[in-house]
Amino acid sequence: MFKKKIFLVIPFIFIVICFAGVLVFIGTENKTTSTPESTKQSLQNIQKNCPDGFILVSDFCVMKYDAKCTNTDPKCITSEGVYKNNAPGCACRGNFQVISVASGAPITYIPEDDGTGESAKAYCLANGWHLMTNSEWMTIANDVAKVSANWCDRDGTNCGNPPGTAGKILANGHNDSIPNKALPAGPDSEPCYETSSGGSNTCGVKGSQKRTLTLENGEIIWDFAGNVWQWVDAKIERKDEPRSLSPNLGGSAWVWAEFQTVPYNADYSPTDVNWNSKNGVGRIFHYNSVGDSDTTEYTYIRGGNWRHGYDSGAFTVHMQPIPGKTNIDDIGFRCVTDSE
Repeated sequence: MFKKKIFLVIPFIFIVICFAGVLVFIGTENKTTSTPESTKQSLQNIQKNCPDGFILVSDFCVMKYDAKCTNTDPKCITSEGVYKNNAPGCACRGNFQVISVASGAPITYIPEDDGTGESAKAYCLANGWHLMTNSEWMTIANDVAKVSANWCDRDGTNCGNPPGTAGKILANGHNDSIPNKALPAGPDSEPCYETSSGGSNTCGVKGSQKRTLTLENGEIIWDFAGNVWQWVDAKIERKDEPRSLSPNLGGSAWVWAEFQTVPYNADYSPTDVNWNSKNGVGRIFHYNSVGDSDTTEYTYIRGGNWRHGYDSGAFTVHMQPIPGKTNIDDIGFRCVTDSE
């Protein structure tokens, strides 16, 4: 049954009708008032529902945190602060569920896709979701790169600067090995949670690093850069990996490089072609060899981890991991689903 409420406001009378979750305002002249853009965005977010622990990004929902498991057995948690999914009795299935919550250890020691039910891709699909695609990753990366609240000092303070401001970085998370492990997330009000050398949750103290990024719609995502790498559903053969633009980088080798040293590619390059690791956007790890014909298939991992320093960032991409490799301690994942 619909509910009708009438409020008297001097000198005007407004009738507020709640219909299908949408508020319609009618004035005394029986005309519908225009809705401010901020209100339209709020209504849009209300109408597009995401599962618990997910946030809205454009037209899809993504895990707010690194994927975790409901199993809290200490034997499954390593000294590096991660959940060892391939340890006996620790597979996150059956009586255990994959969840997105602040507390707990990120699920690692899990392949991207090994053709079995024990992979990041399979775990997402088992819940009616899917493993984040590279396109979805880039949607988020390009979004957060536009938000001034994400451009800060390296200690997570003095945020709120135009993108690319000299001396500021796009916050790139827990990446300095202090402490030398992955971390649980904290409340949104403490974006530098547990990153300082003294274990403080406060930004601006020695070693603090900002672990949250804010989207244009106001949603907050944790550890999109740093903490643990993220598998994404994207494959590439070694022969197709980008080649260096520099004639001085000869030979055949796996190399860390700034994005400006390889041809621009919308699949991984930063929003601004001039941004590099000094701006906090991260770097690219790829195989550099002219004329390479190797068809070995690799998977992208994105974002960096707790020990990769300036290599970590919202645009960081690593093109060497094998999709079916299970014994990696620092690669996690996030699931994505359509908004309702």
